[in-house]
Amino acid sequence: MTISANRDISWADMDKTKYYFYGPSFFFCVRFALHPFTLVKTRLQMQKQPGNAVCEMDKIRYRGTMDAFRKILRHEGIPGLYKGFGISSVGILSGQVYITTYEFLRMEFMELKAVPGLDHLADAKFNFIRNAIAGGCASLFSQTIVVPIDIVSQKRMVYTGLVQGEANIGSIRSMASDIMRKDGIRGFYKGFGASLSVYAPSSAIWWGSYSYFREHLLRFNRHQDQVRGRMLEACAGASAGIVATVVTNPMDVARTRLQVGGKARDGGTLRSTLVEVWTKEGPTALMKGVNARILATVPSSVLIITVYELVKRLSVKNSVKAKANAEQ
Repeated sequence: MTISANRDISWADMDKTKYYFYGPSFFFCVRFALHPFTLVKTRLQMQKQPGNAVCEMDKIRYRGTMDAFRKILRHEGIPGLYKGFGISSVGILSGQVYITTYEFLRMEFMELKAVPGLDHLADAKFNFIRNAIAGGCASLFSQTIVVPIDIVSQKRMVYTGLVQGEANIGSIRSMASDIMRKDGIRGFYKGFGASLSVYAPSSAIWWGSYSYFREHLLRFNRHQDQVRGRMLEACAGASAGIVATVVTNPMDVARTRLQVGGKARDGGTLRSTLVEVWTKEGPTALMKGVNARILATVPSSVLIITVYELVKRLSVKNSVKAKANAEQ
């Protein structure tokens, strides 16, 4: 039994046992494939101008994405591209919290169609709003888990291990202990507001854009071809990823600086970090790492949405499949 190629599978359509088995298994593989791009993006964003170099990572200058890959491989080897992967992998659990919240709210927000002012909207526009709100709310909820993981993971990513006398500071345990000693629990939520300012809008833009692009692109799949449908969804995911990445890159630069190099206890904020970067390094600095982010976002968006739509289709209840086949 198969489900229609163009069908938008909802939370109510899925067998949750299958869903929570396939989801974490597949997304661990996706995270493993994409981690090197995330690491390079983080290092590029943390790299300051030569006159402003203050941290260990600035002892090596990266001239761009490919140069960063080459130098990391030369000085640190393949393991260097996976620094921070261990703690980052814990994010798979928070990812399940995020996507569960998104799917549940997306289903519940169908009731908004009856709200005056929204009841006359075309399906494509309504679904954009519905998915954008659900994506933003899911991000707000999941960031309480993600931010502490991000703090430790990013510090591990920018640690090169090339400074003498610092051989032991790169372990996850020592980094977590150092954060606790210096800032207490608040240190694990450094840049929390900044993260919400980046990820909530990014999540809203991504899911809203994906829904919009998907609905329009699937009109070219009139014969309900499964392969063509998945390819069009992949294109929708890539398009949504580019839109969200470009719009939120300045805030992502500020968030990364604030979390890794900022001083929350000294009053560092997203706004002050944005102003500091603009003043000291110019407006173009706010787009640092955008190429690396796009390089990571496009394939990641394609991978994530392809895998996620596959997970959803593998998780569809047999009763839903039987009913769909009977109606065809």
